[in-house]
Amino acid sequence: MLPAGSPMAPPRALDRRTLAALAAGLLALAMLAILAWTASRPAALPAPVAQAAPPALDRMMRHVSVLAAQPRPIATAANARARDYIVEQLRAIGLRPQVQSTTVQKSTVRFWGGTDVTLGVVHNIVVRLPGSAPDRMRRPALLLAAHYDSGNATLGAARGAAQVAAMIETARALHLGPAHPNAHLNDIVLLFLDGEEVGALGAKGFAERHPVAGEVGLTLKFDAVGSAGPLQLYAASNAGSGALGGWTQAVPRLGGSSLMARFYRLLPDTPRMGPLAAIDAPTLLFVNTGRPFDRTRALDAVERLDPALLGHLGDTMLRLSRHFGAQPLARGSNQPRAWFSVPLLGSVQHSVVLCWGLAALSCLMLARGYRRALGETDTTVAPLVQGFFGVALILLAARMLLWERRHELGALAQSQETAPSVVFLVSGACLFVGALYLLRRLTGAVPVFLGAMSWLALALLLILLWAPEAAWLLAWPLAAALAAFTALEAPRPFLLRVLILAAGLAPAPLLILPALRDAWTGLGPQGLYVLAVLIAAALLCFASLFLLLPLGRLVGVGVAAAFAACVALPGQASGPALQRPVQEQPILPPNRLVYFKDMNSWRAYWLLPPEPLDAWSKGLFPNLDKPSIYVDVFGWHSPRQWFAVAPREDRIAFPEAYMLRNPRLAPPGPNPALRRVEFTLRSKNSAPHIQMWVAGTKPRRSTLNGRVLTSGESPWSLSLYGMEDQLLRFTIDAPNDDPLAVMIEERIPGLPEHLLPPGAPPRMPGTGTTVAADVLRFY
Repeated sequence: MLPAGSPMAPPRALDRRTLAALAAGLLALAMLAILAWTASRPAALPAPVAQAAPPALDRMMRHVSVLAAQPRPIATAANARARDYIVEQLRAIGLRPQVQSTTVQKSTVRFWGGTDVTLGVVHNIVVRLPGSAPDRMRRPALLLAAHYDSGNATLGAARGAAQVAAMIETARALHLGPAHPNAHLNDIVLLFLDGEEVGALGAKGFAERHPVAGEVGLTLKFDAVGSAGPLQLYAASNAGSGALGGWTQAVPRLGGSSLMARFYRLLPDTPRMGPLAAIDAPTLLFVNTGRPFDRTRALDAVERLDPALLGHLGDTMLRLSRHFGAQPLARGSNQPRAWFSVPLLGSVQHSVVLCWGLAALSCLMLARGYRRALGETDTTVAPLVQGFFGVALILLAARMLLWERRHELGALAQSQETAPSVVFLVSGACLFVGALYLLRRLTGAVPVFLGAMSWLALALLLILLWAPEAAWLLAWPLAAALAAFTALEAPRPFLLRVLILAAGLAPAPLLILPALRDAWTGLGPQGLYVLAVLIAAALLCFASLFLLLPLGRLVGVGVAAAFAACVALPGQASGPALQRPVQEQPILPPNRLVYFKDMNSWRAYWLLPPEPLDAWSKGLFPNLDKPSIYVDVFGWHSPRQWFAVAPREDRIAFPEAYMLRNPRLAPPGPNPALRRVEFTLRSKNSAPHIQMWVAGTKPRRSTLNGRVLTSGESPWSLSLYGMEDQLLRFTIDAPNDDPLAVMIEERIPGLPEHLLPPGAPPRMPGTGTTVAADVLRFY
């Protein structure tokens, strides 16, 4: 069996001097851990500086109040009013904005099969601020981008309106500010995007069709997932050292890491760079995450918006504009890079090639450690094998224990209090470290350490294959730990061994603890707490470094005391008093009522998704005790909902659809015969949104006014935005023997209020939906 201590000569007895040195080393490690933990806490928003003085802040709040008065989805009247307001404000500054109106098509393949096609008319606002460099026409331009549209049931105050307000005031400061030293050399282009909420149609239209897109050397996009908090670098694409290093020079206080950028992609409805990343230039996405919205973003209201966020947003946008506006920009793509923050050192960024190099070095040191351990063993390799699989067994046991307590983990992730989470982590860490020391008694210290590092090395290689820009989280701590193990192979004084051990362990808490906190606070409330658990398990594996010192009794006493303290603390994580937090309610909830006018039944209905009814809503649905399926109108596979017959409003027109042709395309043969159905559609309501889908068959090909929508066999659905009242001519090729039904729904914001009974509770303005539906059947 391998010796239980470190790979060197037997240690000396611990005297007072040695214990003092050991205590100092452990205290240093504890301070590093505390520093890393506190460094990961969200930074407080700085007070607005002179560049975002109260007058500018007042103007930004006024912009937000106007834009977020009601939802402004694409192609709606509210969207047009928001666009006119932005153009008016830019012209008042002395700028000459242009509106890019273009039709954009986007196809999305559903995970479960089928193709969703989106076709919309977008109206992007583009304004160019000329630079002061004599050769500015040959220099790539800086692009600032944000979207001004919103969803159907959200006011979009923090997500959309705040960024637009900051961009207007940034344009004012750049255009009317002093010529020196703040003048920008490069041209700066401000892009106010439309159609972001329906698949980033505006960004796609700009990237593919606007001539300025070919001149951009760097894109800075701004968005939000909450109503407060500082900005952070949320994602990056094609970015090299110039872009990633420049933002830290312009605004050193901003955070973010490439690890969290990878994790954020897993969240639904999260801000993305979208088609702007397709521009052949670096792209940086800045997002604030404090005071997050609910899933529907009904909480995104002006009253909930933190004014300090606006000041911080305006200041940051102006600083970035002035910094990158004075730097030489270069078009083109760069290799992926890793970026993260280190306490006391600040932001760090490097190529992912360095992570591959660290991984290779770690594997070499790991192989060397195994080779040396094999040379020191007596007659068998059993301890090394037992150490490798023993660590795996501990990890498996931890996974099973966490699975048993998954409900508690979910409640902790949703809780606003950090103390229960810390207690849960400390108590779990005590159990994990205690298991490592029990395994050490069976196999020795070296096999356990090498086993833990082997599993970390395997995880590092998998991360390098999946997300190389996130591999820094394990690459640096693993290389440092194995380097310390290699240095401890030679006989050294005990004090020096403690210092080497501290140096080898330091990168783990400095890097992993902030990542653990970010993953827990940023992803846990969204239900993705498993990622934080995996990071915590990786951090605990580095505790195997302590096994290389003869500290079993001291560590055992410390672990037992810490675990007992966690159990004895009032309100501990395992206590029954832990409850999920009460969900925050919007000041004015959106109106989810639908007025559905059906051509087939020649009747109208009130519809409402399953939700508790208030006294007024109960009067609207008097004949139902619970949500039900209305088979006669919506079929067996329709969702459960509240429904009731409503008065028919004749001023709301049905879709004007006419069948034109339904012929065979070819005579019967070895291949399935096809037929081509043709029909026209016109919205007399000028509906901003028309939703269509085909039932009964899988179309082979479809066109709209000669534009090819789909060219392969798949389930078919189409979303049209901004078609107004133009005549739309469709062709659909489908198998001849299949019945074919085209479902058509014109969706219009708002309700026929005069048909509703009096006494309705206040709702978010501009919400509620009117639907005019029809079905075309081809036999």
